[in-house]
Amino acid sequence: MDNKYGYKVCYKELGKQRLKVHLVTNSLRLAEWEIQYYENHQQRDRKTNKLIREPTWFIKPVKTLLEYKWLWKGCPF
Repeated sequence: MDNKYGYKVCYKELGKQRLKVHLVTNSLRLAEWEIQYYENHQQRDRKTNKLIREPTWFIKPVKTLLEYKWLWKGCPF
């Protein structure tokens, strides 16, 4: 069942504790597809453009309307 607010694709770099949001999507299926792609293709940090060093990928649900609005506020489309 899909979450009504969507999902965040997050990563944690090797040796770091902090989770960083890499992508926001409306469907769980798309989030799973993105992770499969990211595991086979190196990704860059969206803000610094540096290669992400040995990431572990996670899918986290967006739980509140406030979080949903905050995550989508910088969306270019």
